[in-house]
Amino acid sequence: MEIYYKTWPEVESYLKTKKEIIIPIGSTEQHGPTGIIGTDFLTAWEVAKRVGVKTKTMVASPICYGMALHHMGFPGSASLKPTTLILVIKEVVESFALHGFQKFTFINGHGGNIPTITAAFSEILCDTQKYEFKLINWWHVDAVTEYESKHFADKNGFHATCGEISATMSAFPEAHLEKRELNYFETPTKYSWPQSPAVFRATFPDGRMGSDPRLSSKEHGDQILALAVEDIADQLLP
Repeated sequence: MEIYYKTWPEVESYLKTKKEIIIPIGSTEQHGPTGIIGTDFLTAWEVAKRVGVKTKTMVASPICYGMALHHMGFPGSASLKPTTLILVIKEVVESFALHGFQKFTFINGHGGNIPTITAAFSEILCDTQKYEFKLINWWHVDAVTEYESKHFADKNGFHATCGEISATMSAFPEAHLEKRELNYFETPTKYSWPQSPAVFRATFPDGRMGSDPRLSSKEHGDQILALAVEDIADQLLP
């Protein structure tokens, strides 16, 4: 059900019976000393592909860059400004809408995107009421948060979490062939927000926010991804 593997006649045929499309969106940013830089878009994309199969819904190419300005103190991170990301979302939606898509589900992998995505939805809906939007932050679904609370408790953290790193270990084992060392230390629990890149790096020197990714594993990732896909598919099925 991935649009980038289809031909235009196949998409045209799909639109005769269904007007819905799933758009994965994430970020390209640091995830601590053990998490891969593509974590946010790769996990959103993986969840979206699996949900697409279960619900027979077309899946768009992922939006791989997000609002990650606070991570720019770490090499490898790349960010769009909120105003730029709003334009990207609007123009992607407008492109698909031109051909007949009317229902847009964004499966998001990055917390920093949430305000910008909802702002883009608001701008579009201010101009037209023809489209339906749903934003699903895959790591926020109840089944995932319950699993992470049970297995990681407060060690899951808020960035470079045990859960998201486990998900990449499951879906992209080739990215974790080399064991990465972590010199663990506690990170602050109280801090101002938002932060500049320099302040963020000074506050969280290795990029983690409250997490202990030593608890991450492929086995946890297998369960987390399965729970996310089942929960989200249930939300999208009639």
